[in-house]
Amino acid sequence: MTAKFQLVAHPELQAQLRDLHAKAQRDPSGLEAKQFAAIRTGLAALRNGREADFDGERLGYSDRHPDLRDCAELKLPVVEEVNRRGRPMGPSHRLIYREFDGATADQLPVRQVMAFEPRKDGRPFEVAANRLGRTRGAPLAELDSLPNLEPAVGPAKDPSRPVSPVRRPLPPELAQAMKGLEGVPPASRAATPPGSDQQRPTSRDDPRGSPTRDR
Repeated sequence: MTAKFQLVAHPELQAQLRDLHAKAQRDPSGLEAKQFAAIRTGLAALRNGREADFDGERLGYSDRHPDLRDCAELKLPVVEEVNRRGRPMGPSHRLIYREFDGATADQLPVRQVMAFEPRKDGRPFEVAANRLGRTRGAPLAELDSLPNLEPAVGPAKDPSRPVSPVRRPLPPELAQAMKGLEGVPPASRAATPPGSDQQRPTSRDDPRGSPTRDR
């Protein structure tokens, strides 16, 4: 499938990917292997514009939440969770990202992947906010022009909520970072369990490989 977006990961997420990959190789049936497979599936969806297949949802802001009006989430199943009545609670993890114009007119737009965390206690949103330098209850003036979708849970969620973030101009610091930071690993083999007999990825596929900017 032809890629529709370039992906670049926050440095802390890159380190997390390398750690998950190493642990998945040591224990292909462990939790980290499931997490690694899930995040690669999510990255493939982001690269190919398939966020709607994973209940993609634009985020928002309220005085009880950090300002993430420029972000969206993917919902990824890793472990099965049930409530006190024994009913499934849905996908256990969230992948948080933003979207920007390409660096030049002929380049693909950019999706910056900020965080991959279990959804419990709002951890994905807190981690993403911390990496963006945002605090709970403090709106960001530069996002005031964006439509706000106040965070909601359960049946209060609007089924017509947009699935993708608002695309914004590429910040100079991110354009510069993309020249030297490793992009997220392509996920063309996202469905391949770590430790399988598939050919080992090249450095462009391997999160431990040499720094590259993915396209």
